[in-house]
Amino acid sequence: MRACNELTLKEKIGQLVMAGFEDCMPDANISDLLQNHFIGGIVLFSRNLDNPRQAFALTQELQRLAMAATGIPLWIGTDQEGGMVVRVRQGIAQLPAAMALGAARDPVLLYEAAKGTAEELKTLGINMNFAPVVDINVNPRNPIIDVRSFGDDAELVAELGIAAMLGFQDGGIISVIKHFPGHGDTETDSHAELPVVRHTLERLRTVEFVPFRQAAQLGAEAVMTAHVGIPLLTGGESVPATLSREILTSLLREELGFDGMIVTDCMEMNAVTQGIGVGEAVVRAVLAGADLLLVSHTYESQLEAVAALEHAVANGRLSEERIDASVERILRLKERRIKLQKRNWEEARALLENPQTLRTIERLREKSITAVNRVPDFCRLSPEVDTLVLWPQMTAACKSEDEPLYDDTLGNRLRPFITAKLTEHVYGTSPNPDEITTLVSEAKEYGQIIVGVFHAASNPGQPALVHKLLALGGKIIPVSLRNPVDLAAFPKAQGFLACYEHHPQTLQALSRVLMGMAAPAGILPVTIPDHSTEGRYSSERHPASGVESAT
Repeated sequence: MRACNELTLKEKIGQLVMAGFEDCMPDANISDLLQNHFIGGIVLFSRNLDNPRQAFALTQELQRLAMAATGIPLWIGTDQEGGMVVRVRQGIAQLPAAMALGAARDPVLLYEAAKGTAEELKTLGINMNFAPVVDINVNPRNPIIDVRSFGDDAELVAELGIAAMLGFQDGGIISVIKHFPGHGDTETDSHAELPVVRHTLERLRTVEFVPFRQAAQLGAEAVMTAHVGIPLLTGGESVPATLSREILTSLLREELGFDGMIVTDCMEMNAVTQGIGVGEAVVRAVLAGADLLLVSHTYESQLEAVAALEHAVANGRLSEERIDASVERILRLKERRIKLQKRNWEEARALLENPQTLRTIERLREKSITAVNRVPDFCRLSPEVDTLVLWPQMTAACKSEDEPLYDDTLGNRLRPFITAKLTEHVYGTSPNPDEITTLVSEAKEYGQIIVGVFHAASNPGQPALVHKLLALGGKIIPVSLRNPVDLAAFPKAQGFLACYEHHPQTLQALSRVLMGMAAPAGILPVTIPDHSTEGRYSSERHPASGVESAT
């Protein structure tokens, strides 16, 4: 691999840019960026990834173009977090949602699952994973982190985040922990506008910074920045962390001791471009201390980013020495991590969906199912009682997610176990009053009812339906398919279950718990406010084997 001092300035600037594009094979725009602007990385989304064979061919062609242009291999990265945020959506192992992993609380199994996942990504030619998320989800109104977080406890998030990070790294790829300095306690989506965090420095050091500090001490190779403002750290102004030297250099590098690669979140997001544009934003990010700049979507913005960096060096605003510092860090990591493979597709295919990795992930899903029984054994069904399953139509809940790949439902999984009548209805994502009335009327005919909910804050028809059902009395079991904080709306529920996602394996594990064939081993990874005791607040964070969770 060529050294930094062997590159032209234009080649060095190109190494700082990681670009996305629209197609399943290199188009004219990305070919131009590789061949004439020498960009150093490609970010892939589901729009680029149709199936494993196509992904394998794509990464090989991208590397061929880059090697012909510069002799330096590409970073090829993607968001393969797990749950609803996976870009390679079929044909390889799929991790559960991070919050499910928080409920399972098994760092040993998580390490093995992450390592196996990384080996499969590497087989496809993907050498960088923008995961794990180590934001601490202390704000239930957070619209963008949610079940992408392991939970609301800093030490738990650190332990599981580091297990995943080390697994990815030991599997042979770069793990990019995110989003520094912490996106967990925000109520704004940074795709749209700048979230602002207004905590004291003591609070930040004992909560938000904890996973990043521990990860830096244990060999983190890359960190992704958050487009969030922390006025306390930036002289009272709400400057995006991505553009703040106080946060990226003084805090992350100097105070926390991180010496790896700083990767920005996408530089086209409104939170970082508002009022200044992409070109100015990327220059400020490099001045702040960023090494690798993601410009994920539009060719015009990518050209603007490259031109702005070249202009900033030409007019003396950015020194070539500052560019060299980032390029040397990037090249050191490329030398360590990128080994271009010479295997063919048939050889690669044999390495995907490794049975050991699949079984490890299945065990994590089984361990994640969480039951909270306010009445002993409430969350257990009788096979001899007529059963109604009301299941929500699942959709993507934020801009980081793709539309669901699976359309499996709980009713399909329960049917073999229920000897009495079983009926299932898939109801609208936010049912209207007429649909609610019809469903509740039918529910009166059944002795046990399971009702799924997800992202209830944005879908008010869901809690309205559950409240109407609970008013009927009897065995009504709400099931959270996402963040179990949704269940705080139902203090009168005698029991509920949480499974954090709707993967077919998860639904199978859920059905076994409902039938008493397996114990619910999960522990709630987030605190659910309890309003059931005369208006006083308590909290629920129960293991399934606890006194109130005897199922």
